[in-house]
Amino acid sequence: MIRTSSLCIIFSMLVACGGTENKVQEVDTSSSGSITISCDESLKPIIEAEEAVFEQLYPKADLNIVYTSEVDAMKMVLQDSARLAIITRTMSKAEEEELKSQKISRSRSTKIALDAIGFILHPKSKDTLFTVDQIKGILDGSISNWNQINPKSPSRPIQVVFDSPKSGAIRMLKDSLGITSDLGKNCYALKANPEVINHVEQNPNSIGIIGVSWISDPDDTLVRYFMKKIKVADIQPKNERVKAITWKPIQGNIHLRQYPFWREVYMVSREARTGLGTGFVAFVSGDQGQRIILKAGLVPTKAPVRTVEIKTE
Repeated sequence: MIRTSSLCIIFSMLVACGGTENKVQEVDTSSSGSITISCDESLKPIIEAEEAVFEQLYPKADLNIVYTSEVDAMKMVLQDSARLAIITRTMSKAEEEELKSQKISRSRSTKIALDAIGFILHPKSKDTLFTVDQIKGILDGSISNWNQINPKSPSRPIQVVFDSPKSGAIRMLKDSLGITSDLGKNCYALKANPEVINHVEQNPNSIGIIGVSWISDPDDTLVRYFMKKIKVADIQPKNERVKAITWKPIQGNIHLRQYPFWREVYMVSREARTGLGTGFVAFVSGDQGQRIILKAGLVPTKAPVRTVEIKTE
């Protein structure tokens, strides 16, 4: 009986050790394992490109990226259902305190790119120029008709569509334009940026608000397809519609901050050790990841962007 009991104890210890070993193997490293990442859906094209290269370089890495609104992306990190959030702002003090209350002392935000918010129009639209004040009026509802933009335009109601009721783009626009009230009755939330593009193509009176990464890479077949369906509006930083410089949300203008609605992109981490989240952040903010951002038509944080000015006499 004693020998039998001893054998049972030894067997139990071996099983326990084997279980511990399996658990150790399941722990992710900077280049292997599986984690969940939440991401603002407006950034999906560029983050999908980063993920594809990262997983090709590191075959044992599995990034489960959930594309959602900015609000829900950050909520997933706070609730420990995602290791990273990729959004267009840094953490608020309240969010930092929430992570500290969970004993997460190494939470950090890493800036990886400059992005922008684009305004898209029906392909046959003749009104393709807006001032910053007009954008504010369109969003707060004080401008609700196309003939308020251009007196020569026929009387048509303006309809504004964007990606989500919890949109990071709308949050940024309201903050930068000083809009403290609700959006005008002419503004409607859809579910994703491709829905916004499709809606604008089918509705001549509409203006769509999208993340520029959906239309910034001319080598991407999906971008080329989308660009056949819509026009991109010019924005004037000043409030005169004539004899003033206008800007499109293209790479050079975003880099120089000349396009007024540029924004920063951050990877917000709750990872308390050097795991797969840290590895992905290091990749995206490193040379290879920054070159992917540059190639996609956005502005990397580290890699240089060359701006060429051509003067004609």
